Amino acid sequence: MSETSKILIVDDDDGIRDLLQVRLSKDGYACLTADRAEEALDLLRANRVDLGVLRIIMHGMDGIELTKLIKRAEPDICVLMITGYPDMDYAVEAMRSGAEDYIAKPFNLDEVTLSVQRSLYKRDLIMQNREYQRQLEQKVHEKTGELEAANKELRETKEYLENLIESSIDGIITTDKDGRISFASKGAQEMLGYDGSEALLGRFAHEYYVGGKREAEEIMRTLRKSGRLQNHETDFIRSDGKTVAVSLSVSLLRDRNGEVIGTLGIGKDITEQKKLERDLRELSIKDSLTGLYNQRYFYERLEVEIERAKRQKHPLSLLLFDIDRFKSYNDKHGHLAGDGVLEKVGEIVSDCTREHVDTGHRYGGDEFTVILSETTKEQALSIAERLRQTFESRDFDGLTLSIGLMVYVAKFTSKTFIKKADEAMYGSKRSGGNQIYLLSVD
Repeated sequence: MSETSKILIVDDDDGIRDLLQVRLSKDGYACLTADRAEEALDLLRANRVDLGVLRIIMHGMDGIELTKLIKRAEPDICVLMITGYPDMDYAVEAMRSGAEDYIAKPFNLDEVTLSVQRSLYKRDLIMQNREYQRQLEQKVHEKTGELEAANKELRETKEYLENLIESSIDGIITTDKDGRISFASKGAQEMLGYDGSEALLGRFAHEYYVGGKREAEEIMRTLRKSGRLQNHETDFIRSDGKTVAVSLSVSLLRDRNGEVIGTLGIGKDITEQKKLERDLRELSIKDSLTGLYNQRYFYERLEVEIERAKRQKHPLSLLLFDIDRFKSYNDKHGHLAGDGVLEKVGEIVSDCTREHVDTGHRYGGDEFTVILSETTKEQALSIAERLRQTFESRDFDGLTLSIGLMVYVAKFTSKTFIKKADEAMYGSKRSGGNQIYLLSVD
């Protein structure tokens, strides 16, 4: 870095704020500190800041809202989030708001330093690539004239770029006006699984889009309207047939007369980022004990299935059940044994339902739900009976299931649907338990 990087530390805990300031100052960074978001915004307006270290939960405006304001005003400022709450929802929201990294307390100061270094290095690469793109566009616009001169200049520019961005982790590709690849950086070669650019040159760029020619045409329509496409998320097809998730920015290349002579695209591999988002999403909707989906995702999924059932005129059934005499079992055998039973329920639900079709959820305590998509009353009864028998056969000291079954009726809202299934479950319990109770609706 040509000058000392400046870091803004925002935390309403004096001890944490001072600890971070001492360590980062020792590492050679210039530090500004604030104990609330409003003070931080004033410092940002008065100073150049390269990176912010923010606490998520603070008095007044929280770190996530502050991150959004920072990114809106200065998109190039890196943001690291620190929190004492190991909640995956916070992690997902932090990354969506624009944070580069998420650090949970208790943290190691070496870990903070490493995260700061990585974020600033990534920021430098992004800004260098931006300058590379600006230089390339300027070069092309200044040096192109007639077609023969343009082709010569593009060849020279390719050689210049190959040396200039040899270490770039991003993939840079230029195409001619017909969409054929005329230059592919080392980053692009590695991203697409090639050792050298010879296999790429002359091929149509749309061959590497998962969406094929149709997607390429849609990108060109956008470019003709605005001249630039930024942060377009897509998938590229590698030479081995696998796909790689990419954030793509594309601009048109024009000659001195304003005629389009090709495109310039910069692709960033976001495979790990997308995997992290998926992993965080999965953690946020799963019950850690049973492995089933949680109650929050149940409400979300049920709304989707109801809309699909309405639209496609498919049947939809819902099971709601709990464990008979579970409290007595806990009192007798202890809560660890009770947790073991709940864990086994998760396994039984997964074994007795259809993968990628039905979804099982822990509704709360010892209550569970199963959404049975495209399932008639008769099919639902068969699945419910399989659940009941399988659980009973495990012989958990006489524990059984009381299962309520409800078939969706078009006039139902999701709340009504759940309420009727709940009534059916209590109908089973009133009838002695260890049975399936189907509630009739007029």
